[in-house]
Amino acid sequence: MHTSCQGKAHLGIAILCAQSYAFCMTWDQRSLSIFLTTAKFGSFGRAAREMNLSQPSVTRIIRRLEADVGTPLFDRTPNGVSLNVYGEAFLPYASTVDAEMANAVDLLDSLRGASKGVVRVGGVGSVVSGHLATALRQLLSAQPGLQAQVVEEIEDKLLLALKRGEVDLAISPEPYLDDEITLACPEALHDQVEVFAAPGHPLAGRAEIPLDEAAQHPWALPPQDTPVTRELQRRFFAHGIETIEIGVSSRSVNMLKSMTMQGGLMCWMPRRLVTLELETTRLMALPIPELSFRRTFHIYRRRKGQLPPAALRLLRHLQGLSGGS
Repeated sequence: MHTSCQGKAHLGIAILCAQSYAFCMTWDQRSLSIFLTTAKFGSFGRAAREMNLSQPSVTRIIRRLEADVGTPLFDRTPNGVSLNVYGEAFLPYASTVDAEMANAVDLLDSLRGASKGVVRVGGVGSVVSGHLATALRQLLSAQPGLQAQVVEEIEDKLLLALKRGEVDLAISPEPYLDDEITLACPEALHDQVEVFAAPGHPLAGRAEIPLDEAAQHPWALPPQDTPVTRELQRRFFAHGIETIEIGVSSRSVNMLKSMTMQGGLMCWMPRRLVTLELETTRLMALPIPELSFRRTFHIYRRRKGQLPPAALRLLRHLQGLSGGS
């Protein structure tokens, strides 16, 4: 692209960014939801199925949206659609307004007595089954009838859910601070990460296991592009061990635990996720000091917009757990 063309494109994006938030505020939530669903699935047809609409209806609404903003938002291809540079610029504003409108409807419903409110929260597996479950039990006990919508995802998917407005709070060990994400509170939560194996594993029963010996046995781990596995490999690399054998790679915690118990592998995960297996002696912790550490979590929210009352109440319960975590 020529310099002059690039300048015009950048100017167009700047104008769109400046105007899009105000535009979103005048647009109906249904149209924004259709835009967001189309962006998520990359297909007018899939968006139509997800929203129980006809494909011509979705196509017509997207075209009207593009006409109103004065530029195409999607690139059309034989395999579907994808956001172009203008669509990417418009996306965070549409996500924010759509989430805020949904929260406003929930609030009005609760004020009218039509519902007790909705809290949307996400966390990584150990947090969902640990701290978050405890805080939600406290919240639901104090406010019967409240609906909790919980998303359990690994770190990268959780960040995306928060930015899209699918959750209002996200609890993760990954640092999320950027232009769209900020801390919801200064307090942190914690858990303990260790190595686990079945009692019959060759390394079981040892008083202490050298790191280089642990590297010679196969592991059950999340995919290599996930923060958990990257951190494990970083710890090995810091001691001069460049490779470890990964026997099973999966995003499923149940799969990782199953292969550890039945397949003779080792796993590296928070103790909270294997509490039952430890109590029933199906798993045991392996003493590898370099791989045992106290992990820190923070609670995040979107920078823009208001937290719904139910999310604020949940946040207070989570803060109450931070001292004893």
